[in-house]
Amino acid sequence: MNTASQKQLTLLRKLKHKKHREQLSVFLAEGYHTVEQIVSNKRLIIDKLFIDFEHLECAQLDYLLASGLHADRIYTTNKSTIKELSDTENTSGWLAIVQIPKSDSLDSLLDAASIACEPISKTYSTMENDSILIALDQIQDPGNMGTIIRTAVWFGVQGILLGEGCVDIWNPKVVRSSVGASGMVAHATAKLEDALMQCQQKGWTIMLLDGSADAIQLSSELPKGPKVWVLGNESRGLSARLKEIPESIRYRIEKQCIGVDSLNAAMAIGIALYRSINFK
Repeated sequence: MNTASQKQLTLLRKLKHKKHREQLSVFLAEGYHTVEQIVSNKRLIIDKLFIDFEHLECAQLDYLLASGLHADRIYTTNKSTIKELSDTENTSGWLAIVQIPKSDSLDSLLDAASIACEPISKTYSTMENDSILIALDQIQDPGNMGTIIRTAVWFGVQGILLGEGCVDIWNPKVVRSSVGASGMVAHATAKLEDALMQCQQKGWTIMLLDGSADAIQLSSELPKGPKVWVLGNESRGLSARLKEIPESIRYRIEKQCIGVDSLNAAMAIGIALYRSINFK
């Protein structure tokens, strides 16, 4: 193990900004549970782990070392420095620099749709002919994005299409909200309208989550075969151009009680995924 240098601490500060993450192809992961999940999943590579001195002889560090994290990638610093670098008020004292995986093209994502997530069992996983993608239209809240990514992994979604205007999925707040699920599902950045039309041409049904009264109730029978669920911006909903995609189907989640006028975006996609998988 090593002592963190000033140059390394400066790098940690830079990784809060998208341009530096893109230039260096690394992102910042904070919190023990996030780091532990990344190490356990073995999908992403941790370049360096920074901890405060208090964690040097803790069981959590022993677990990470036993799980494959190399000791020469671990750096120590004092608690006040970790707190300064942290994005949270009450930091747990764990910060990791993680390599950003290569993003997929739309073609490769569609071709590999059946292997993006290893299912727990055939009972609760999507099958190849019922593959599911998520397309996100200007999702801007980091907490929502992180929760959507984690939800997608939970339900075995084969990939995420990120439209223009979406928050960076390697933003520290997104990574923290995903609690280690970042990198567990394939993703591609695309102009959504064109990407969805391409999906249609390859046999995917485009299914829009839309709160409009004339949308079909989600409790209705859903079409068979591969699906793309499209989720709109938190406050504005779906872009008008996406609603005009020919042969797309709009669905609304039925409100059961008065008192609120909308549903959280991450919650909405979770309901749609549960409906798709468990009530075929």
